[in-house]
Amino acid sequence: MVTINLTLNNFSELPALLDVFGCFGNDYEYTTQGIFRRKIPPACSICSTPMVHNGYNPHTKQGLGEIIIGRYKCSNCGSTHEEDHSFWEDLKALLYDSFNDFFKLLRYHNVSYEGISDIMDFIYPRSRSTILRAFYKEMEQETVPFSENIHMVHYDEQHPKEGRCQKYRLTLLDAKTQTTIADDLFDDKSPETIKEFLRKNLDASEPVFIVTDFDKRYPDILKEIFGDKLVHQYCLMHLNKLIVSDFPKNTTIEQELLKYRLLNIFYNRENEIKFLEELLSEELNVINNEEKHQEWSKKTKKKFNHYRHELKLERRREKENIPLNSLEKDSVPKSSDFYIF
Repeated sequence: MVTINLTLNNFSELPALLDVFGCFGNDYEYTTQGIFRRKIPPACSICSTPMVHNGYNPHTKQGLGEIIIGRYKCSNCGSTHEEDHSFWEDLKALLYDSFNDFFKLLRYHNVSYEGISDIMDFIYPRSRSTILRAFYKEMEQETVPFSENIHMVHYDEQHPKEGRCQKYRLTLLDAKTQTTIADDLFDDKSPETIKEFLRKNLDASEPVFIVTDFDKRYPDILKEIFGDKLVHQYCLMHLNKLIVSDFPKNTTIEQELLKYRLLNIFYNRENEIKFLEELLSEELNVINNEEKHQEWSKKTKKKFNHYRHELKLERRREKENIPLNSLEKDSVPKSSDFYIF
């Protein structure tokens, strides 16, 4: 096992040091100066002459910590070599992965990116944009399992009137066939009415995938009826609105690009992304001049809005909607506001 040389100042840190360096063999040491290195320097990779200890290189991550890595020098050819510090990079990656899991959990509970950033100020400061990028990167790596056996349905409510009386229309649609499962009028839309409607028209003993809007009552209602057999998904129209609302009204090109990358999860926004990436590369030439950058930003936003408008007109001429990025792409009509991804 690695030799750890302690002082009175760091004696209490032995358990933590063992966690970090315990995987290294007996030919390594952690000195009283806090340097991690080999006890006997390795041979030079160029001339094979045994090297000697030659100080250290600090590796620092602001707000996180510092590790001091030993350095060696060849007395024959003068070349230098630094001890491998990949374990330090692995430790940072492990910490950031833990943060990413934390971000996903908070987003699952509808905590805003700004709110997560405020929470992280107590742990390890992360800006809103950093959290947004990390979350997006994690979502890109997620794989959505496909199941042919699960029943996919859309639940919707409408508020028609019968004479002067307010009625409530509850509807269930089959996601694959787009046929109506149930469509009934009620005098109210209380949780008990919704539960009765769902129990009557869906088998609570079978797995079900239900798409709804953002009504805060739905998660508890659906969980009570279907339990662990439930997968609850918000409709894409509302999810897109949620993404857009997370960004400021006057976005930078970088923020606009990130927004469209998120929107691209549901609908094909590759044209807009490619256009924004080109604009982002142009921005590097003017970003250091504030006056030119402001003028450039105004022009490019108009240019981008015009480009979006042209794409919209082209789709109208071709009588097409925005292509859907979906596991159910071939079986769901493009005109629907409710899609499964």
